[in-house]
Amino acid sequence: MITAQLAGLLAIWFLAVISPGPAFLVLSHLAIGRSRASALGGALGQSLGAILYAALTLWGLAVLVTQIAWLGSVLRIAGAVYLIYLGLSLFLSASQEEGPSTQPQVSAGADAWAGFRIGFITAMTNPKAIAFFVSLFAVALPADLTNGERLFVLACGFAMELSWYVFVAFALSSERLRRLYARARKPIDRILGAALLLLGVRLGAERG
Repeated sequence: MITAQLAGLLAIWFLAVISPGPAFLVLSHLAIGRSRASALGGALGQSLGAILYAALTLWGLAVLVTQIAWLGSVLRIAGAVYLIYLGLSLFLSASQEEGPSTQPQVSAGADAWAGFRIGFITAMTNPKAIAFFVSLFAVALPADLTNGERLFVLACGFAMELSWYVFVAFALSSERLRRLYARARKPIDRILGAALLLLGVRLGAERG
């Protein structure tokens, strides 16, 4: 594989990863509103979900979604419903009166697992990921890659995705930001919830 080709592919991939979207909004809430452990779990789940779609595309299996109209529609609607559910949950929680904390203490491992599930589902219900990888690999990679070269591309992409999301998880779960969140939880949750709701509605309204 030509190094310049891989560098160009990873540069485009990285720009897509850092672009604001559902993954960033969900990870932001996990980091500042829940815990660092849940955000790190979400980072791993999001990265694995994205790499699964990248792998399907590299081995030509993404055609199942891109060419079977009803399958793509199901995936799009599932993504829209999930984003709307997350948005409504955040928005409604912001409307509840605050009182003494009665939530049971959750271990870091359980919190990380919960975050992993949220991150993975967020990634897997994003049908635009397939279209992105199909376009990216068609333009930036030769069609005759060996399996070893495909695995190398996936390893580089996974390392890049995970590094970015772990950075976001650590940055947004700092004590300073969490203290600010505690003082302004309601408006922050309303804004994040509304943003997820709008993304879900927009996704659901798109034509397959």
